[in-house]
Order: sequence, then structure tokens, then C-alpha cells
Amino acid sequence: MNYASNATISSSVVDWVRRLDEVPAAKAPGMPYVARTWSLQNDSVVMTLATFALTAMLELLSLDAVHNICTKKPGTRYYVQGVMMNIFNNGILGPIAYDIVTSNGWISAPFSTKGRAAMVGGILLGHAIGYYLAHRWMHTRRMYWAHRFHHKFNVFVCPTTANAVSLAEYAIAYMLPFIVGAYLLRPDRLSMFIGVGIISLNNLLIHTPSISELSARVVPWWGVSTADHLEHHKRLTTHWAAPTISIDRLLACVVGTPDSYGKEFKED
Repeated sequence: MNYASNATISSSVVDWVRRLDEVPAAKAPGMPYVARTWSLQNDSVVMTLATFALTAMLELLSLDAVHNICTKKPGTRYYVQGVMMNIFNNGILGPIAYDIVTSNGWISAPFSTKGRAAMVGGILLGHAIGYYLAHRWMHTRRMYWAHRFHHKFNVFVCPTTANAVSLAEYAIAYMLPFIVGAYLLRPDRLSMFIGVGIISLNNLLIHTPSISELSARVVPWWGVSTADHLEHHKRLTTHWAAPTISIDRLLACVVGTPDSYGKEFKED
């Protein structure tokens, strides 16, 4: 790659970062839906590409877990299905959800630095609550069908597992909290991107077994550590919160620990 190419790429990156400090451009009348949704004008496409790259990097740190998954029948089939779910969920559903937010005008004009910090906090808390409610619902007999595939990865978990979920789970537990949060909070473009980025990153980290011990030491009590989430995968009835704020522990401070916490989970 020559100097001119590097300069062009750098200029494009700088221009895109600057656009995060603006209101998303209005969609041109008659613009095809596909061209509108899967273009770099949709911030979710950038987020998707970054998520794919980071997933691959973290997967390289988790090759032992990948090997253990694939050597257990039918682990290889589950792993391939998980990869395909990552591509579909992040590459198809994610941009659609983001387009719903921007095309409905739920993105505000740029905030101040303090306003953005508060908004990012609101997005994280709102998503944590929305995910917790959806996740608890999917751990009931009536809705476990939507969550069952994700828990095919119980003893061994790897970063790909983070987005290896059914279409229903991705839409309800992953995307719907963002959509509802944007409708209620009206974040600006940068706040939304940062909030989504933090949640996407944490979702990958809590599925990365090589950092489990480190996470247990450095993540504060109100946060979800990798150790917490790996325990959830093994026991199914602990640490329902993910991927950022531990709603479990916050609720325990107010109403105590549920009777079902840590008990045996019966799917049928």
C-alpha cells in the first residue's frame, strides 16, 4: 500500500470521526433501503466491522476453548452455526436496528461533554436493565427456546459465543433495549456510538475465558466480570445480568437474592 493510499484512508477515518459530532445526514428521498442501511453513513456498519475484527483477535487468545468446543460432538457444528449467527446478527440485524433509530429522528443535536457522559451512562444503565429483563424471561420454560442455542456453549465458551444467539434473542435482548433507549433518551450521535461500543466490547470480553481471573480482580462489584458470566454459562441460574452493569447485585441490595439463584435449572 503506497503513501497516497494511506493518506486517503487516514483522511476518510478523520472525516468519519468528525461526522460523529454531527446529526446523521437525512436520507435522500428514494434512496434504496439496502444502500441506505449498509453504507458507512450508518454508524452500525463501522461498529459491525470493528466487532468482527475484535472477535477474531480475541478468538486467537481463546484457541484452547475453541479446540475444546470443536472436539466435543457436535461441537464443530455448533461452532460453525455460531459463526454464521455472528455474521447474520451483527451484519444484518444490527444495521437495521441502527437505521430504525436514525431514520425516525431519535438522534439529537450534539451535546456538551458533560451531557454526553451522562447520556452514555443512561444508555449503559438502560441497556443493562432491558437485557436483564429479557434474559430472565428467556430463562423461563416458555421462552427458553429463544435462548437454548447460546447455552450449547456451557462448559467451554469463546468470544464467538457472545453473538451466537438466535434471531429472536438478538432482536429482543440485544437490539430492542437500544431502540427503546434511543426513543426515550434521544442521545446524540457520538453518545450512541460510544454507548453501543462499550456494550459490544464488554459482551465480547465476558465471553473471553483467558481473562476470567483478571476480570474477577479488576471489575468493580457493580459490574459484570468474565468470571461472573462464565459461571452463568455453567450453572444457568446465577449472574443473569450482562454485559456491563450487574443488575443482579443492584437488586440484591434492595430486595435480596431470588430463591431461584444458584438452584438447578430444568429446561423442561
